[in-house]
Order: sequence, then structure tokens, then C-alpha cells
Amino acid sequence: MNLLVPLVFAGVTLVPAAGSGAPPSPAPATTPSGPAVLVDRIVAIVGDDIILDSEIRKLLAVRYLERKGGESDTAYRDRVLDQRIVDLLREKQLRRSSGFDPKPEDVEARVAALEERLAKDRGIPAAAALAAAGTTREELSAWVRRGLALDSFVKERLTPGLKLTEVDLRAYYNTAFRDAAKKRGLADVPPFDDVREEIREVVRELRLNAEIERWTEQLRSETRILIYQR
Repeated sequence: MNLLVPLVFAGVTLVPAAGSGAPPSPAPATTPSGPAVLVDRIVAIVGDDIILDSEIRKLLAVRYLERKGGESDTAYRDRVLDQRIVDLLREKQLRRSSGFDPKPEDVEARVAALEERLAKDRGIPAAAALAAAGTTREELSAWVRRGLALDSFVKERLTPGLKLTEVDLRAYYNTAFRDAAKKRGLADVPPFDDVREEIREVVRELRLNAEIERWTEQLRSETRILIYQR
């Protein structure tokens, strides 16, 4: 099912209200406005927000999400759409807070990295690739600014609840860390005390990612989400 964003509206004939005493005037002849023109499609509705096909096409064209090796066009599009849905779920929560403004230098660095990757993928200057995608550097910067703000918000919201114990760190050291060291061909595994802080950061990141996934699934369950087939 596809919903159309209309470009042409039917004419409306106004007549006097009932009881006004004036005889109704003849309705003027209408002039055909020509066939309706499709300008966009709604591909998903997330709560009260909509996602337009034009936005997804732009994100695909500029490779905003890095494409995985061997990923089909359909799988890549579905992943980009799903990420946009997730972003909208988180944006709703962000709007309830005071907001997070990323540093301009962080935005610029991310935009420059995206432009470099885009130019390499397309084999043409980034400006030409953006123009071919129907977008601009300003719009790309806005996407990046939004993404960085959401990342900061999610971490700010969820990180304080992460509690790591000595047991957690040693459990990771005795399992995943040792296994990874063996795969790298290390004859001797470094003592726990020597890698404690390294392990702490890894375990914290793993816990944070798991908590983000849990929270995202909760937001999905609380929000009406409709995805329209192409």
C-alpha cells in the first residue's frame, strides 16, 4: 500500500449557507487541472511522524550508512529505513529533554568523512555526487548533526544505569578475552590487572549496546509503526 502526497487538489465550489435568503448562484464551470502528479510516497508512519520515500532515496544515494559487503539493494534499503525508524523513535524522546548540540568540529569531521567515502564510491567529486542524489552539503550536515545529537542523548540516558562489578570484568577476561587472545596467536595471555581498564571499556560498550537494543525494542512496542510495501 502506498500513500500519495498530492500535488493537485480538486476545485471546491462555494455556495451560500442555508437560510441566507439569497438564491444560489450557478456553479462556475470547472477547468480540468490535468492528471495528478505523484511527487512523493509515504514509506512508513512512526507514531505521529512520517518517513517519505524521497528521504530514504537520498540517504541511499549518499551512502549515509556504510553498505555491508555483499549486501543486496533491497537489504540495504530495508536497513536504512529501519535505522530512520529507530531515529524517529529516539527523536521523540530527545524532544522531551533539553536537547544535545554536537560540537561543530565533530559535525564537520563526520561530514568530511562521509564526503570522502561518497567520492570514492562514486568516482566523482562529493559535490557532484550530492547534486546527483538531489541533496546538498547543508542537508548532509543536518543529518549528521541529528545523528550525533541522538547518539549523545542515548548514551547520556543509558550509561548512568550501567553498573560493572569485578565479577563482570573477570568473567569477560576468563572467556571472551582469553578466546580472542588465542585466536590472535598470543602464547601468553596478559595478566588481568594489566588489562583491567581495557576490559572495563569493552564490557561497558557491550552492556551499553545491549541496553540500547532493549530500550529501542521497548520504544517500538509502545509506538504504532506502519511500513508500506513498495
